Amino acid sequence: MALTMSTMDTTAATTTEKDALEELHRDCFACGVCNHSGLNLHFDVGEDGVATAAWQPSDAFRSYPDRVHGGVIATLLDSAIVHALFARGVAGVTAELTIRYLHSVNVTDPVDVTGWVESNRHGVFLCCAEVHQAGLLAVRTSAKFMTMPDASPPHSSA
Repeated sequence: MALTMSTMDTTAATTTEKDALEELHRDCFACGVCNHSGLNLHFDVGEDGVATAAWQPSDAFRSYPDRVHGGVIATLLDSAIVHALFARGVAGVTAELTIRYLHSVNVTDPVDVTGWVESNRHGVFLCCAEVHQAGLLAVRTSAKFMTMPDASPPHSSA
């Protein structure tokens, strides 16, 4: 079954569209419900389309002692934006991710990640996301996402 994607910036996805997108994304390292060795993120999306999740880091995701690896932080930001796009019925892929690390993120305290869509210009979604820890803005990103060219689940050749 091919998914119909909305490219309108203000159109909210139906529950059926959201479920289809979640199914397409079920093995994702960041948030896939079938990937138990990943980050296990669970996003809530508000009526305003903003996606939020709380995440508890662990030593498995550290780089230097007591710090979360910057690539893992980038994954948190990317995933938050993907879920904000899901709320609009869009299966999005990253075209550009510009990250500003303001403070280190430690492995002991939980983090809150938030992502949203600013606009859609000529099929390119301009998005933002932030990571907060202990009430402090630690990391922010601006990003460009595109609609996935083929959002259909893989077909069996049998």
